[in-house]
Order: sequence, then structure tokens, then C-alpha cells
Amino acid sequence: MKKRLGPSDRLYPMPVPLVCGGSIDEADACAVAWIGICATAPPRLAIALRESRRTLELIRISGTLTVNAPRASDAAVVDFFGTTSGRDRDKFAESGWTLEPSSLVEAPRIVECPYQMECRVVQEVELGSHVLLIAEVVESHAEEAVLDETGGKVDVAALDPLVYIAGSREYRRLGGKVADAYSVGKAVGRE
Repeated sequence: MKKRLGPSDRLYPMPVPLVCGGSIDEADACAVAWIGICATAPPRLAIALRESRRTLELIRISGTLTVNAPRASDAAVVDFFGTTSGRDRDKFAESGWTLEPSSLVEAPRIVECPYQMECRVVQEVELGSHVLLIAEVVESHAEEAVLDETGGKVDVAALDPLVYIAGSREYRRLGGKVADAYSVGKAVGRE
């Protein structure tokens, strides 16, 4: 039997990239678990940020942002970026993490993150506790060490992305492959 839990803001697991706004000269980043792909043509992300975030202020100045996927081993730095205000402290100076210019947008990328997306904000929606940004992905970058044998796709095992578990407030890593998508379901109902 399942127990009713009421309305929930939890989905398991959630990615926890660092979203960066600003410029190479003045930037801030925060950890964001409320993020996901919402369209493929053109590729777009939906990102929910609190109005109070300095990162959001910087994103609004240029209308651009980057999404930087950290490794699971970087949980401490990601947690620091998510729990420290950029109004009071220079997160990059304190963490030792560094910025690099993006190819197509003003917002910089975070060098230490092996997978990055450059985005332009195309829409902003007020949602109450959060602001929803719809951002078009205009470029992506990956370290060669996290690419598959074809060199054209990210190997998730090599990336070893950090994920967040809401409720229990835990960071985790992904487990092993279960099955091939768009294939394993073909056998259902045929037996």
C-alpha cells in the first residue's frame, strides 16, 4: 500500500549543476537542483532560481548563463557555492575554482566542471517562491576525458555527475547502467 504524502517539491534524483551568471570580470554561481531540459528543437532548459540570488541579478544583466556539471567528487565545493551568498563573499577566490570565457555568451564557464552549456535566456516566468528561466542552449563543451569512444557523446560513467537527493539533503553519484533506452521496452507485451 502506498501512503499519501501531499503536494511535494521532490523528484529523485535531481542534477545539481552550478549555474553561472555575469561576466569574466564579475561572476557568481549557485548550485541549482531545480533544472531540466524542457525542449529539444531548439534545445532549452528550465531553471528555477530564488529572486534573492545574486546569480539571478547577474544573469539578468547580460541575459546569459552557463550550466556547469561538476563531478561527484566535487560535492564540498558545490555545497559551498549553494550555501554561500555571493553578495558577501567571492566564491571563486575562496574555493580556488576558476572561470574561463564562453564561446558564444557573456556569462563565463567554470573550468573545473567537465561538462558545460552556454545559454541565452528567452523567457522569465514569476512562480511565487522562484523565478523560472527558460534558456536556449547555444553551445556545449565537454572535456575529452568524459566523451565516449566516438568522441561525440558524454560518457556518464566517465563524467560521474553529482546528484542531489531532496528531503534527506544528500549528494550522491549515479549507479550502473540498467538497460538500453528505446530498446528494452520493445519486449514488453510480446511474450
